[in-house]
Amino acid sequence: MSITTTRRNVLAGLTATGGLLGAPAILRAQQLFGAWPFTLGVAAGDPSSDGFVIWTRLAPEPLAEHGGMPIAPVPVDWEVATDDRFRQIVAKGSVVARPELAHAVHVEVAGLQPGREHFYRFMVGRERSMRGRAKTLPLAGSALDRVRFGVAGCQAYEDGLYTKPH
Repeated sequence: MSITTTRRNVLAGLTATGGLLGAPAILRAQQLFGAWPFTLGVAAGDPSSDGFVIWTRLAPEPLAEHGGMPIAPVPVDWEVATDDRFRQIVAKGSVVARPELAHAVHVEVAGLQPGREHFYRFMVGRERSMRGRAKTLPLAGSALDRVRFGVAGCQAYEDGLYTKPH
């Protein structure tokens, strides 16, 4: 049996064995996906006065098995900035998107200034997500001119209402 060695096979092998996490930056920066991995977007929520949670899921082919992802962990970098051009980075880090979590990542960002708008994004290799926007809550007891709430939920309506007793 003959196996053709390609850059994709080498990267997949390194990723599957965890070798990509410690690989040189030039190797980690290589294209890992056949399509843009952030097709499901980004989200933020659960704000506090010093942070919020940011989320994304790697799925270059969302309707394909495993979202078009290999069954291997993938390192994901993230950044939070005070400006939409990411010139003033105020928090950053790395997390691992694991196949057992459908390559979804949740980051609890802390240490930010209260009552301020922030911008965030995720990166994998050369790929960047779209820019998201979130706001920290004001300090407890602060005077407010107005309050707005946004509520969102995930529910597959075609499977029935979750609040309806069965």
